[in-house]
Amino acid sequence: MKKSLLQTLVVTAILSGMNGVVSAEGGQDTSKLDEYTLDDVVVTAQRVETKDLDTPATTTVITAQQLKDSGAQTAFDALERIPGVNAYSYGPAGEGSIDLSRINIRGLDKGTLVLIDGSPANLMNYNQMMNAIPVESIEKIEVVKGASSVLYGAEAMAGVINIITKNPTDDKLHGSVTGMIGSHEKNYGIAVSGQNFSIQYKKEYRKEISQYNRMFPYTYAGRNFTRKSSDNSMRDSIFLNLRLSDKLTANYTYNETDRGHREFKYDTHVKDWVTPYKHYRYEYKTNRFALIYDDKHTGLKSSLAYLKHTTRPLNADSTTDTDATSWNFDTQKKWDLRGGLDTLVAGFDFHREGHVKRHSTNHGSLHRDQYAVFAAYTRQMNDRFSATVGIREHFVKGNGYDRGQSIFLPQVQTLYKMSPRASWYVNVGRSFETPAVNSPYYSAKVSTRYRLNPQDGWTYETGIKFGDVKESLKVALFHMDINNKFKWVKENTVISGGDPNTWVQTNLDKFKNTGIELEYSRQLSDRLSIRTGGYYGNPKAKSSNGNWTQSDARVQLFAGLQYHVNKLRLNTDWYVTAKRQPSAYLLTGIYGASSGKSDHAIPNRIEGNLTMEYTISPVQTVSFGVYNLLDRDNPINDNEHWSLPRNYRLSYTYRF
Repeated sequence: MKKSLLQTLVVTAILSGMNGVVSAEGGQDTSKLDEYTLDDVVVTAQRVETKDLDTPATTTVITAQQLKDSGAQTAFDALERIPGVNAYSYGPAGEGSIDLSRINIRGLDKGTLVLIDGSPANLMNYNQMMNAIPVESIEKIEVVKGASSVLYGAEAMAGVINIITKNPTDDKLHGSVTGMIGSHEKNYGIAVSGQNFSIQYKKEYRKEISQYNRMFPYTYAGRNFTRKSSDNSMRDSIFLNLRLSDKLTANYTYNETDRGHREFKYDTHVKDWVTPYKHYRYEYKTNRFALIYDDKHTGLKSSLAYLKHTTRPLNADSTTDTDATSWNFDTQKKWDLRGGLDTLVAGFDFHREGHVKRHSTNHGSLHRDQYAVFAAYTRQMNDRFSATVGIREHFVKGNGYDRGQSIFLPQVQTLYKMSPRASWYVNVGRSFETPAVNSPYYSAKVSTRYRLNPQDGWTYETGIKFGDVKESLKVALFHMDINNKFKWVKENTVISGGDPNTWVQTNLDKFKNTGIELEYSRQLSDRLSIRTGGYYGNPKAKSSNGNWTQSDARVQLFAGLQYHVNKLRLNTDWYVTAKRQPSAYLLTGIYGASSGKSDHAIPNRIEGNLTMEYTISPVQTVSFGVYNLLDRDNPINDNEHWSLPRNYRLSYTYRF
């Protein structure tokens, strides 16, 4: 292990809650949803069912009950409460002027792979699907931190997030109707489920926000800084799950969003940011279909998924007009060896992604194919010690703009059972990520003037897990060493004569992060439980000029409390992001990130939420939540866009 790794102390602990048995690749026994323990099963970390305590990786589980208690409207909302995970967006509630929300794990941007029921769901290195699935359709979310490219390929550099959806479980037809009103949004939804199907529809309306970015003192007229406000917006979501047989399931996701934002320049006469400058409005549509085959008797699993995301301009100022598509095929088989003591998992996957730029004067189309073979063998050395060796050979086919290449990825994991309730693991692996398939697009045309390299590197981590029915603890120490880290900059900073108003992807020199993580939960009584956690790291990037710069927040803290008595459930969550990276803007309002200039750090983010639910009868519940209790202007990215101000939601659900 690296010297810098050994110089950092580690402590962590796991929070969670749920007591269900998971079936691989989605679907779950929904009769047990309250408490999660380390004896329960995870499916993401090793591609097969293993007890969390027996899994040599840093894992966190968010259950359906935790999603409900937190008041999260999307998976994107819920993930902000995990230490070491940063939900990055360009506007409040995971939405912004552009549909580019994503999840960063351990400070690495564009290094997180999102799965839905085990099948990849990223597009252009982004995680748009985090907001697409109604939270009511989610059974649980598994988060695996650390290099995961050996089992899952490109984009799984810092970790994997697996959204596991609910499968039909009952013979009897039943459903629910929900309505919600709030200070910022309102929605209504209906869910119906039977023996072989479940379907959820949700309609959402969001109010405009007059300002969602920090304003700097006006100094001179030559700068491009503007005040940003969001329009009223709407979203329709449909999620359909079909059980075609005991081994074959299918699901379909549809999401349509109509939203926009306005920009205002400074008016020197009234001395305020009121002069209309730009008005952008887009329609975003997402369609995803997946077919999943899972034969537990033979150990064979296969999935085929198609994803399409379109962006359409709705007014004159809006010019982005694109289609992004993705095909994913994955198949694997598990063998039990030596009387079930050892396991071998091997498989093949194929990924085709495409991007079409539909501008009449700047049309372009790109496609790229990737395919790989992988295997992981777990050997039980004795009653307490096991080791896993994984390998992957990953091929990227050249397309005229990106070079073809072959990447070999190894991984070694060990697990030592210190007692029936405690384990210690080590996880070392190489991972990589290809540039987005649309990265050759510049302001005028598809270009090969500035080619990117994949970002790749190693992650070293070790940790302990402890747990029983009342208490759980996880401790993890990690070190990441990544080459060619991706970064978005203005085009004129990397290409002579480039457009200063166009963003392009480029490579930095290096990225490193050494840190510790802590997650802990305890059931204090039948009525009261607590969760807490923390992250401390040193994420930094080295640019071509040789300077190291902090690239993400160094500190994250979380604390939560749940109280349940009779028909009432109360929940409060608090999380802090501190010691943050330099702001993209100078205090004069001039953009300084591309040139490496900065004169202040992004302010701390402190979010506190309070939610409650009351069961009126077996078929009726009412819930109420207040979010951002302190009403802070909380920056959510390095452009200092803010999360929502203090807001409330009141909802009612009737089941039939």
